[in-house]
Amino acid sequence: MNFSDFQQEFLNWSQNNIEVKQDSGLPVCPFARKARLQQKIQFIDARNDLLQLNTFDKSTYEIGIAWLGDIDNIDVVEKFCTDSMDANPDLLYFTSTRDSGHFVKNFTDCVFIQLRGDIMKKRNYLKDNTTYYDNWPDAYYTLITGETRD
Repeated sequence: MNFSDFQQEFLNWSQNNIEVKQDSGLPVCPFARKARLQQKIQFIDARNDLLQLNTFDKSTYEIGIAWLGDIDNIDVVEKFCTDSMDANPDLLYFTSTRDSGHFVKNFTDCVFIQLRGDIMKKRNYLKDNTTYYDNWPDAYYTLITGETRD
């Protein structure tokens, strides 16, 4: 698959898996559709160079999707993400892979880059105003939010 094909496949995957409503009445990511429709997603080809993650344009986009391809060992990427968050405290970096995710597995391996302030505001809204997190297992909730349940 080339990079252009990946971008289209990712958008299709998001529409068909991430944006559809779950039993809770809310999608896996309630903000994915808006980001897609408003073209607030930056696609980054990081298959050959993790430093490409540093090209995320936080002044234009809400989320970066860095395509890694299908990799066998995610540990190096996880360390890079941790180091990147230390260097860029206003950003969140996390992997979305063929093996990760409680509700949906990705069709390939990626790093998602998000604006920390924006995603924290959205998470707080969901926590305070919806039942979005109610069906999340405690361990997954802690993994994604970094918090334990109240």
